[in-house]
Amino acid sequence: MPPNRLSVLRLLRRRFGIPRGAATVIVVLAALTALLISVAPRMLVQVTRDEVAHQVGQLAPTTRDLTGTVSAVVPDGGIPGLESSLSSARDQWPSIVQSLVGDGEVAVYTDPLRASPEALGPTSPFTDVHLMAEPDALAHLQIAEGAWPSAWSGSGPIEITLSEDAAATMDWPIGERRTILTATAPLELVLTATVRAADPDDPRWLHLPTALTATVFDDGNRRPVATSAAWIDPGTWEVLDPPGTVVVWYPVDAAGAADVDVAQLLPAIRAIVTSPLPLGPGGDVRVALDSGLVAALGTAVGRTEATRAILAVAAVGPVVVAFSLEVLAAALMVRRRRQQLALLAARGAASSQLRRLLALEGALLGIPASVLAAALGVFLVPSDAGWVPVALAVLAGAVPAAALALALPRHLLAVGREDLDRRRRTLPMLATEALGVVLAAGAVTVLLVRGAGAGALDPLAVAAPLLLTVALALIVVRLHPIPLALALRVQRRRRGATGLVGAARAVREPVAGTAAVLAMLVAVAIAVFSSVVLATVDRGAVVAAERMVGADIQISGPYVDADQLDTIRGVEGVAAVAGLLRGDYLPVTGPGGRVTAEVIATDPTALAAVQDGMVGAFPGGLADGEIPVQVVPSTALAAELGGAIDAISGAPAEAAEPIEQILGLTASSEFVVMGADDYTALTGKGFFPRTVLIELAPGYDAAAVIDRVGQIIGGTFSVSLLDASTDEIRSSPAVTALQVALLSAVGIAIALSAVAVLVVAGVTRDARSRVIALLRTMGMGRRETRGVVAWEFVPLGVTALVAGGALGILLPLLIVFSIDLRPFTGGGGQPSLFIDPVLSATLVAIVLAALALAVIGGVLSARATSTATVLRMGED
Repeated sequence: MPPNRLSVLRLLRRRFGIPRGAATVIVVLAALTALLISVAPRMLVQVTRDEVAHQVGQLAPTTRDLTGTVSAVVPDGGIPGLESSLSSARDQWPSIVQSLVGDGEVAVYTDPLRASPEALGPTSPFTDVHLMAEPDALAHLQIAEGAWPSAWSGSGPIEITLSEDAAATMDWPIGERRTILTATAPLELVLTATVRAADPDDPRWLHLPTALTATVFDDGNRRPVATSAAWIDPGTWEVLDPPGTVVVWYPVDAAGAADVDVAQLLPAIRAIVTSPLPLGPGGDVRVALDSGLVAALGTAVGRTEATRAILAVAAVGPVVVAFSLEVLAAALMVRRRRQQLALLAARGAASSQLRRLLALEGALLGIPASVLAAALGVFLVPSDAGWVPVALAVLAGAVPAAALALALPRHLLAVGREDLDRRRRTLPMLATEALGVVLAAGAVTVLLVRGAGAGALDPLAVAAPLLLTVALALIVVRLHPIPLALALRVQRRRRGATGLVGAARAVREPVAGTAAVLAMLVAVAIAVFSSVVLATVDRGAVVAAERMVGADIQISGPYVDADQLDTIRGVEGVAAVAGLLRGDYLPVTGPGGRVTAEVIATDPTALAAVQDGMVGAFPGGLADGEIPVQVVPSTALAAELGGAIDAISGAPAEAAEPIEQILGLTASSEFVVMGADDYTALTGKGFFPRTVLIELAPGYDAAAVIDRVGQIIGGTFSVSLLDASTDEIRSSPAVTALQVALLSAVGIAIALSAVAVLVVAGVTRDARSRVIALLRTMGMGRRETRGVVAWEFVPLGVTALVAGGALGILLPLLIVFSIDLRPFTGGGGQPSLFIDPVLSATLVAIVLAALALAVIGGVLSARATSTATVLRMGED
């Protein structure tokens, strides 16, 4: 091999062999960005599925299934015609709905009919039965005794079937006849069989009137009344042709909801529930289907879209910083190889050849790393998000190639001062920076004017924070020399060389390039941003739980009288108690007209005490038993009546400030709250609330209080706990993903800022080493030289802390203005920002500690070159 060819190969091998540190940084950053770009969309798809499963899984079957009821005579075609209509309707639905929804089921039943025997035993209850026909009843029942009813011919007794439990409760033996009264003539019923459910836990029984058991009403003043459904043959129904209730339902597969595309499923379900379903061939009878699936899917979509937008805002900063650091590391590699590159140019290599060579090296460093990282992301998160994220992840590996090619200076041997170069900046560079600031201002202005939007991810909601971050970094880079110049003036008047030399070098050869400022600024900003967003979302969970429960404990079910409420107040651990009664609808008049509104009766003082401190709590100061009647209207009612109330049910009334809703109670949009005494005086009815709100005294266990209250009120009741509801909302997959992702973003930003400090220390190492070597030869000690180096990094850290803190506050404000956060708060208005001082201080302290360690590392690495080596290089 010719000697000249051998020497070129040695040069190339030497060039590719150093420096390993910058090349490692490029490889790691390329892999990191590719992994983030590949994994993030796939994780969001999985979070969406988990959130859908979480929301749908919380629904009761009767709420989840597509259900509809209508009071009407069965149309032509009878019960078989109803089945055919349900099947035809399902066949016309989109395939995504058909995959989730089972075959339609139908049942028809009458209002309760009193079935009287010839002689009623002294302990036997009155008997009310719903005559019910359903075509596939035998598929879900087992005959315990007797024979299934046959079709009625129009004469003789009507054969019926009861459940074992219902027959025993009603004291109705098989073969006994009882009489019901109808509008035309009395009819006899005969019990021919008793049955039991093949699967008592089948959700289908919840759609039917009480069938497997008999409900018993006993007020203690008269004989109890037992009520149950009684099956008849569908042919009997066609002969009777009575008015009744038609109930239809399509069972929904809760587990399967997580495997479908919610973006397609939600509008399809909405279209179904908004279009009445025709029953029968003529379409004269229609039923409107309803399902809690719409609200559940809407909440899931809202939370995941808000999470997606917030994470996009949090992730775009670190990704841009990573790209910037790749550019900075590329510049470091070119600076370290300046002599070798100059030698190659002297041997005849053109600039274009050198750029292609550098681009090839960048491609070898970045593309394999990005391909492996993208493949790793696909392996770690199997949820499919399409090919675009993977393609973008692979393309991210081309950034090092472009960065290395563009980092090659035009004049390899030219050396200049950074402070003088800045004064000769070209017009295109200044114009580009000004354009970035203008774009950021325009994007932020549009967001503030437009407000929060709902639905899919808004690109502007992501672009505006990114532009704001870059613009602030550019502004900080331009303003950073100003305080340094002032510090230099101060140091000139002081004794000692450390401050003077350090300030002079910070002005003349600053390390505060855009990449370094951007990295450290983003680290602080993401820490502040994450703490504010996490605190706001967590506060939203508390607010949503308060909306649902309304107190520490909510008990609903049986009627409660005043004596029982007083007894509950005396229970140990109870701080306050308030009862809520959904009363009659009364006419309310005002300047805007007259509206019939729902009346909510309560003890106003007690309700205000129970909800004290909650967001949207019932206001205090409302008197009971005063003239005029003091009421609190809903905002909808106040708007309808022109902002004031003159009278309610003919009695003079005075309205307090309206409220949007009553925490813990679902009422109509137009309601009015008044005292229990006023309600009794206006209606003549007693105050027997079915909802009791209880505030716990500090330090007491809710379970013990609930047990004691249960003994007082008796009967069956439901309990809702504020803490349990809050924990349930916090356990949402979307909320969990948001917490993990934001904290991860803080960690990534900290790591990138540390890398930025170390890379910047490497970029300016040669110039710094020459200065330190010169100072050491002039007698300056190691401590003073460390002070000189600290002047390069400490001002940068202070600048990043101030600017990053400001950006960290601005970004959450943009989030509130541009992203709908109401799914996290259970509706209502857009939540306000909430700052947790402990969380914010903790995250910022972690960032500052990490940056301090990075600065110390930068100072130590900056003085790693020996004085002799530097002086020898200078002689060369």
